[in-house]
Amino acid sequence: MSLFRRRPRVDPPSGLEPGERVVAAATTADGGVLAVTNHRLVVEGEGAVRAPWHLVDGGGWRPESDELWASFVDGRDPGAWVLPDAGPVTMAFRERVQASVVLTEHVVVDRVNAARVVLRKDPRDDRLSVQTIYRQGADPDLPPLRHGVEEALARLAEHVGLER
Repeated sequence: MSLFRRRPRVDPPSGLEPGERVVAAATTADGGVLAVTNHRLVVEGEGAVRAPWHLVDGGGWRPESDELWASFVDGRDPGAWVLPDAGPVTMAFRERVQASVVLTEHVVVDRVNAARVVLRKDPRDDRLSVQTIYRQGADPDLPPLRHGVEEALARLAEHVGLER
């Protein structure tokens, strides 16, 4: 009798890019595949998605429902996938999202008007991009918020030597 349970083999997703490798993968409850690659989150089956890590805003593991969820910065709807045997997927997911974040600054005017300014790295080519993520209900045109975001953008650019 073995002390270690052998995880079922998960076939890699189709259409991997040159240089892309699977870090961790699991079968979804609907028989699809969720793969954490060095370049992106790939889900085949129900709730299919292919999102480079710099476009994954956040996410996490809901152990009570065996569900991995993710939100995105590019306007796509958040996703959630049931993984009956997640294995190392949850840790790999967290590590990949965090690895794409270079610097973050919070701008808060009041309880509603706030934003995160995030400098992210695309793992495919190490290109840097800046994202401004406004709190739900915030007014991006509110002068104090707009000014705070502009100052945060300038500071982040200066920290990494980006020209604005």
